[in-house]
Amino acid sequence: MNIKQSIKKILACATANAMTLCLTMPTAFADDTKNNAKEAYISKTYNTEVGKGETFSFTAKQVTGEGLVSDPVNPTMPSISFTADETGTTKKRAQITFPTFIQEGKYEYTVTESSTLSDPVDESNAHEKMIMSQAEYKMDVYVFNNNGTYEITKIIVNKTKDDKGNGATGKVDIGDSGTNGFNFTNTYVQEGGTGENPKTPDPTYEKDGSFDVSKTIVASEEGATIDPNKEFTFTASFVFPTGTDKDTLGGIKQTIDTTTKDVEFAENNTYTFTLKHEQNIKFIKIPVGTKVTVTESATPNYKGSATVKMNNIGESTSTSATKYNENLTISDKTIGQKDNKISVTNTYNNVPTTGIIMNTLPYVMMIVLGGVALVGYIYLKNKKYSD
Repeated sequence: MNIKQSIKKILACATANAMTLCLTMPTAFADDTKNNAKEAYISKTYNTEVGKGETFSFTAKQVTGEGLVSDPVNPTMPSISFTADETGTTKKRAQITFPTFIQEGKYEYTVTESSTLSDPVDESNAHEKMIMSQAEYKMDVYVFNNNGTYEITKIIVNKTKDDKGNGATGKVDIGDSGTNGFNFTNTYVQEGGTGENPKTPDPTYEKDGSFDVSKTIVASEEGATIDPNKEFTFTASFVFPTGTDKDTLGGIKQTIDTTTKDVEFAENNTYTFTLKHEQNIKFIKIPVGTKVTVTESATPNYKGSATVKMNNIGESTSTSATKYNENLTISDKTIGQKDNKISVTNTYNNVPTTGIIMNTLPYVMMIVLGGVALVGYIYLKNKKYSD
């Protein structure tokens, strides 16, 4: 093959590749919902652990200035609704409707969430809260005059603030798919134990708060004396629902007897406290949906058991340690709207002055008798051989 033929073949390949690229580029750009979208969808993520329906709306405020079209043209922003049976984390999206444009150029809008709710939350009672999104986006709409018809050539949306109102940057996906990033997140929070209507808390809330742990000591032997002043150590760990934390409802507090104070969490939202006989600890300001695990530390001569009733639904469930001087753990209980309580009972195993625990005395006697029998057997055997 000579040089001329080689050049022809190279040019033919290049032409074919160029044609293929030209054919695929429109499809690629058409699917690029960050850089080449011609329509825009907006998303709402709603977190709630209780059945609270709500409708959220948005605003688009036109920005004017150098290089921007100043004639007022306002898009129609959709509303997004959630029903009372949609709990957990739910995400929905809806399309923004643009009007008929009569001028080409760049239109810029600042998009935020409206503060108006269909079912407003009364936050003055501090038992519920709607965390509104403070996110903000810059939406640029480019319009071209195509022989007298004004068409949107592309829409670019950049995030300027996140849901907490902090500065943010970057283009977002505005397509009709699960990757849509033109999103605002809201979280509805209700305090546990307040009942189905937090505006008028259930009567049990005054006594038990969001969550209550109580302590009782009983003796395993009739007539045995318990020590009512003995302190038992507990550790509670909390896992808060999506969109919430320990400070969402103003900070979790605890009351023992008549003393109330802030709960100062250690690492991983754990809290250690002590209880005596017939004492209880009452927690308030815990969000519904919080997972709690309570562990009572092992104590010599005591065996723990507990009855658990969360959200005041159904029968209490029970759990117990398998032996004395063993940790008692009640795991992953969910704080509900209604009464939430764990009642812990410790059985005291009396240790007499002999130092032998009465419950283990039969086993000790078996060992002693076995030892006596073995000694007797060896003695008789030796005596037989000596005779």
